[in-house]
Amino acid sequence: MSVARDRAVDAAITAFNAVGITAAPSAEDLSTGLTIEINGVDLEIDVEVAATVTPESLANQLRRHSGASPQVAPARLLVADRIVGAAREVLREQGWSWLDLRGHLLLSGPGVLVDTAVPAAPDVARPVDLFAGKVALEVACALLLAPGRPGSVRQLARELHRSPSSVSVVMNSLREAQLIDSQGLPVTPELFWETASAWRPARTMIARAALLDDSTIAGALHTGWEEPPTGVGWALTDTMAAAAYGAPAGVRVGYPPDFYVPDATTAHRAETLLGMPTSDAARGATIRIAPVPQVCSLRFPAPPDGPPWPLAHPLFVALDLAADPGRGREILEGWDPPQEVTRVW
Repeated sequence: MSVARDRAVDAAITAFNAVGITAAPSAEDLSTGLTIEINGVDLEIDVEVAATVTPESLANQLRRHSGASPQVAPARLLVADRIVGAAREVLREQGWSWLDLRGHLLLSGPGVLVDTAVPAAPDVARPVDLFAGKVALEVACALLLAPGRPGSVRQLARELHRSPSSVSVVMNSLREAQLIDSQGLPVTPELFWETASAWRPARTMIARAALLDDSTIAGALHTGWEEPPTGVGWALTDTMAAAAYGAPAGVRVGYPPDFYVPDATTAHRAETLLGMPTSDAARGATIRIAPVPQVCSLRFPAPPDGPPWPLAHPLFVALDLAADPGRGREILEGWDPPQEVTRVW
């Protein structure tokens, strides 16, 4: 259920006052608008209300306002219980202001930019760093990989080779953040987009990707490119993998592939054996270090008419695409993954 509009207006006034900006209900529309004073100039703001904001839900909201003339439309402030990181970036690009009731305000207006923490609304849980440790990311990915299976602490602990106590702490945090329900099922797409905000794989580049065709070098780098792929190995990701899965993604001939490798040791060995390019344009491939072990252990076979390498699971390809606020998210909007994979974005 969306936050009540009057509550949203009151919360916005409190947030503005906390950063020294005078705010009051608009004289023209007490229920939906605010008037704030900035540098002696009054600015009218329309208040929009939501519960949880993801790029998917935001796209529909933005379309409703797409016909408004920017010369006459008032500034807009979106107030929500939670605005996930990827949605915040979209709002910035669209010139919207927003208030995440967990405690963050962005105000963009004539001659002013405020981007700061504010006191959380009293009835909203304060934000916590849900993904402060690797266990949290592993648990979130495990839940998203099997969204129809209730998450059991002991089962997840066995699958992830983690202690039940550490998994339990993560599950409790996700439940308190309303990202899993009472049965332990992930709330989607919210959990996906929160995970995407924390998905930041370390990466490097290699120069001579063609050397990976040499079986000796491929063996030394433990690529695991046998058919079908078994065990832990390298996995193709990002745009080229999305296109191989049938997503609406165009890839030019000769485009350097993006691979996941299991760990930093493998990445460093690849730099040594395959060389490092002198520039980004000269790269033969990009190598990313898997943020969670599942990336390199859950691989799909190479398609018969596509690139010759095993593919990362669609979930991890989608998390990589989500990092691109432009083309990447356009691809996600139009991509339905293979039938055996549940779409969670």
